[in-house]
Amino acid sequence: MTNQIADLELRIFPRQAEGYPVEITLDRHQVFPRGYLPADVTDWTPGGDLQTAGQAFRDKLLSDPVVRDAWCEARGQAPQRRIRLWIDAEAPELHALPWELLQDEGVMLSANAATPFARFLPVKLPWRGAVEGNVIRVLAAISDPTDIATAHGLPSLDVAQERAALEGVTQEVQANYTLDVTFLDPPITLERLEAALREGYHVLHFIGHGAYNARRRQAALYLQDDAGATHIVTDDALVTMLARQDVRPQLVFLAACQSATRATADAFLGLGPKLIGVGVPAVVAMQDFVTFESARKLNTEFYRQLLKHGQVDRAINAARSTLLTAGRPDAAVPVLLTRLESCQLWSGEADVRGEMLGDRNPRVFWSGLIKYIQMGKCTPIIGPRARCQWLPDPADIAQAWADEHGYPFSDRANPNSLAQYLAVSQGEDFPRYALLEVLEKAFASKVPAPLREGLRYAGVTGLVNAIGWQTLTADRPNDVHKVLASLNLPLYLTTNVDNFMTAALAAQGKQPVREICRWNDDLAGLPSIFDADPNYVPTPERPLVYHLFGNEEEPASIVLSEDAHIAFMINIAANMQRIHPCIWAALANSSLMFLGYRLNDWGFRVLMRGMIAPLQQRRKFKHVGVQLEPEDVHAENLPSVHDFMRDYFQANEVNVYAGTVLQFIAELREYWEAAKR
Repeated sequence: MTNQIADLELRIFPRQAEGYPVEITLDRHQVFPRGYLPADVTDWTPGGDLQTAGQAFRDKLLSDPVVRDAWCEARGQAPQRRIRLWIDAEAPELHALPWELLQDEGVMLSANAATPFARFLPVKLPWRGAVEGNVIRVLAAISDPTDIATAHGLPSLDVAQERAALEGVTQEVQANYTLDVTFLDPPITLERLEAALREGYHVLHFIGHGAYNARRRQAALYLQDDAGATHIVTDDALVTMLARQDVRPQLVFLAACQSATRATADAFLGLGPKLIGVGVPAVVAMQDFVTFESARKLNTEFYRQLLKHGQVDRAINAARSTLLTAGRPDAAVPVLLTRLESCQLWSGEADVRGEMLGDRNPRVFWSGLIKYIQMGKCTPIIGPRARCQWLPDPADIAQAWADEHGYPFSDRANPNSLAQYLAVSQGEDFPRYALLEVLEKAFASKVPAPLREGLRYAGVTGLVNAIGWQTLTADRPNDVHKVLASLNLPLYLTTNVDNFMTAALAAQGKQPVREICRWNDDLAGLPSIFDADPNYVPTPERPLVYHLFGNEEEPASIVLSEDAHIAFMINIAANMQRIHPCIWAALANSSLMFLGYRLNDWGFRVLMRGMIAPLQQRRKFKHVGVQLEPEDVHAENLPSVHDFMRDYFQANEVNVYAGTVLQFIAELREYWEAAKR
């Protein structure tokens, strides 16, 4: 299995007679028994130094043996874990507790690189996706009303000092992205703020005062009127303004000034959930005031880390660690609230390049591929690892099956060998239904719980249809199927059983037609568009998605075991009419783009040796792109792999891309969108 940071959800429900129910879930599927947080936890106040207070708070949280056992078991299984604190909307009083103080074995969880920490607030709204480009635009608004001291008894801000601190961050930060800070000129009115945000800023960094009415659960910010005097803006007015925007910031940073009062901290913390509720992906707020020195250190390290990887929970943990190292007493003050399970606001994925094997200039390959796409003369062939964002690697499925069924041979990561073993020992259809069950469970675990709660569905396709592909991929600009659908091609070939490609095309307003290859006699009765409409020709508006190796809605069509692959190849060779002539024409006369295969995949080999290599006409159309996973290609073997691929395809123009599917698709999207501009 791939080693990744685990996902730990600490969910707290509304208060009951026994206290607040607590449920711990590890990696979305291992749910531990519920325990309770004491009802009097809301009366708890920190005392002593940060470590003492944090340990005391941990003891309070784990005072129930059921919760303590679950916590210790989860920690033992996953020393590296992304901690997501989910406080139920009906228990907002718990947000006032300093959760960021939590210590575990003497280490503050919210400052540990191994335990990124965030408060999670699920929202059933899509968002515009990760930031594109390398410039992160920050709108800084420093509100200092002229009458803040005389009319409200609050200290005036040192605007010059606050501005200098943020400008210093820009100068210090060195990362993959550039931080471009624009300061909103005073007066800081709600209208001026709205006009500025329409220009598409990624981050809103607000510095100022606020107030909070606990009884009404309402926060307010001290903005300005046109004359520069105080204009109190309620949280409802602010979030309603943001809700009207087509483009919302990815991050809102609410910074209490050095001399802020408790009311300001309460206001910022109270405002955070409402900002999340209208679709802002992440909010950083202060649950108390921070000194000027701490604010500068916090901001510098926070933005430096965020610009490296785009994960806001890792960034705030690193910034908090910097404060601890400097001995700052306000290290636990920053609070991160987010609606994103991944906490990923942007990614360097598009800047990480795979390697084009051989001496050819990669830009020549990309320019040629884009030309064929524009001509509609490109045929994607989609393999099992093209769906890696949603479904497990076939090798991982094979390993799990080998453990479960006592597979006695050494090739435990070979899914086709495992399927063959199960077909012989359990029956021909057993591995097919076992695969569909694995895929459904795995896919459901990847879908955020708020999106699937209360839904009734059957299979992967049922869940996709219930939620909608557009909603599922709203925060994934480099989703493989979304990018492929944007190419406006007439034909898509897939060896996968899922309907992701069909759903992605429909989500972009097309009318896709799904067709299953009738590779054996038992499938002869399957409906076909070519029978229903003999004049049908695939077009970009009505594209054809052709499932070569079966589809989940027709389990008998699935080609999975070794014997099934051999039977597929024999049957097709004996009767080529089992596959419509338009498919053969595309294989012979278009640029082929293979995605998500490994060299030793049975499906890849059957396609190459059984379908493409024998095509004499193929030699006249030489542009072939093959994406191979990095573990298939070691640096010292690159020349040999490239020579092998040339021989394998019996063509000179074979381009092998050594890199992940996501790297390939990110580059493809970049070149395609540049060509459309």
